[in-house]
Amino acid sequence: MTDHWSLPIDAESATPVYVQVAQQLQRRIESGELRRGSALPAERDFAAQLGISRVTVRQALALLEKQGLLLRKHGSGTFVTPPARPGEMPSRPLGLLSSFSEDVRSRGQRPGARVLAFERGRPTAHEALSLALSPTESVYRVRRLRTANDEPLAIEESTLPATMVGVLTAADVTDTSLYALLRRRNLEPSRGIRHLRAVNADLTLAAQLNVPVGAALLATERVSWTAEGLPIEYARAQYRGDRFDFVMELHGDNDT
Repeated sequence: MTDHWSLPIDAESATPVYVQVAQQLQRRIESGELRRGSALPAERDFAAQLGISRVTVRQALALLEKQGLLLRKHGSGTFVTPPARPGEMPSRPLGLLSSFSEDVRSRGQRPGARVLAFERGRPTAHEALSLALSPTESVYRVRRLRTANDEPLAIEESTLPATMVGVLTAADVTDTSLYALLRRRNLEPSRGIRHLRAVNADLTLAAQLNVPVGAALLATERVSWTAEGLPIEYARAQYRGDRFDFVMELHGDNDT
């Protein structure tokens, strides 16, 4: 193996080594330094190159696999997620869509946001990776029921870096647009990557969204950045499939 796979590890950092490795690989993938479809070294070789255990390497790769950035094939190795083949549904970056509140207003309805849970705490490993935080930093975690004309449409949970956002209370995010709040604090998201998948409503979601158990929902996971390139929000949501859809504007590739 060459120094191409050498990653600086800060043994004194409060950030676990596996999160440091994952964050550095994520930056290389998103910058294009690691090309889509390219193979990573075997876990044993990667661990030897970095001077860390195979367990640590495996934890880092598992985080990136959960992010959709890596694809691990049993017996073949680990690869940067390749471009979608013809006929497959692609997992692709999206320009930031309008906020929920803006979308509901554009339909002539009244948006609402009822806080179901609000806390300040430490980030999970996945949140720390998504927001480029150390595990000792603080985040706000906000779970809200989103409505249109008082009809339940979605459950949204947003994780925000507390240091960047400043003082935040449950009242601040009740019946208001989170993006509008961030805009007022000069933290408006300007770019995002959103993953979408289909799920079925469990007992809790069915009760909250007023749908039958097993009803089709559209689940999303999104990371948003400010114009300065700072990650500002990691969000998960489940939308009612019978009441909500997403519209994307697509542009042709200049290289084709």
